[in-house]
Amino acid sequence: MRLRVLWSTSSFFTETLSTPAPFLNQYVEHVQKKRQSHNNVVETTETPSHTLDWIPLSSQGKIAKAPPLPSALPQDPTKKALRPTSELEMPGIKKGPSGTVPVPRVNATYLANVCQKKPPPKQPNRTKRQDAGDHWYVNADQVVNNQGGSLVISMFAPFVNNSADFSLLQTAVTAQSTKGMQTVECGWMIYPNQVSQPHIFTYFTTNGYASTGNDIGGWNQDVSGWVQVDSTYFPGTAFSTISTINGTQYDMTMEYQLYEGNWWLLVIDRFIGYYPGSLFSSVTKTGTSLANQSDTIFFYGEVYQNEAPVTNSDMGSGEFAETEFGYSAYMHNMQYLDTNGTGHDFTGVFTDSDSTRYDHQAFPSTGTAWGSFLYLGGPGSGGVVGG
Repeated sequence: MRLRVLWSTSSFFTETLSTPAPFLNQYVEHVQKKRQSHNNVVETTETPSHTLDWIPLSSQGKIAKAPPLPSALPQDPTKKALRPTSELEMPGIKKGPSGTVPVPRVNATYLANVCQKKPPPKQPNRTKRQDAGDHWYVNADQVVNNQGGSLVISMFAPFVNNSADFSLLQTAVTAQSTKGMQTVECGWMIYPNQVSQPHIFTYFTTNGYASTGNDIGGWNQDVSGWVQVDSTYFPGTAFSTISTINGTQYDMTMEYQLYEGNWWLLVIDRFIGYYPGSLFSSVTKTGTSLANQSDTIFFYGEVYQNEAPVTNSDMGSGEFAETEFGYSAYMHNMQYLDTNGTGHDFTGVFTDSDSTRYDHQAFPSTGTAWGSFLYLGGPGSGGVVGG
């Protein structure tokens, strides 16, 4: 039977639903176990997007040392974007006491229908298709040994066809191991079942997306694995300031960096938490794993459709790439960090699942303030922005 999960103020309740769903049942079980381990909630607060339980930072064990902050990126005066405001930076929003960090409660509808993520298609195995199935991409990868990567990502609120669909822009650093592809991923997405508003997300897998669960793989803080350090930004954070077509633009820096054995995530101007390298080495026992380094880095846009043979969900802003700044979504300063921690322009070649629905314009190694950058997006099969 399939489990449906309902929250009270302090615990799970379950009811049975029809249709077998072993993946969902396993995910629900692991989310339950993680939540039950939080017996040290200091305070619970509300934002427009989340109910947040605040736990002592120290309750997660010994906290690793964060990397030094990177230098600020140069600005292009012809392409002005503002710093966004997160849900915990909004006026009147209460935070937990000093020394605590937020853990969002999980939406019941989302858990009953959670989408298992898939690996992005790699070059040169990509083939262009008119019907791309249930996942549609604008995608590139670069095979290079690295310790992470970074980008600046635009922040539109794309239309999605239903609440179980998602549309995202992201980066992923990956390594092939004896257990399959291992990844740490981050980006900007709209996935209404997960969080009602557009939000940042993280994802990890230790076993090639074969299964999910505590210390195995999953979204955000749903399952154990992620260590939350910051008291303002967390995986799942929504923002009250969103880019608009031919209007004000907002963007943010995101970066993964392998530092002293842990994969740290930077959001805007701070490292907010990390995935311990031991998550990846413990399942491989011996040999190569993501705990040592990444061998490939990806940058891409993706649309997932839960139903129907084609999708009219937007990618990015919904505008095609040729409309450029102020209209199209973008990623700029796409970089990877070599094994010495030095940044290099990303030069992977982008392709589209179907350029009549979603396309791109790539500008690698421009030597400008934007470095390697990309416009991407589109309105899907309907050809109409916003559905």
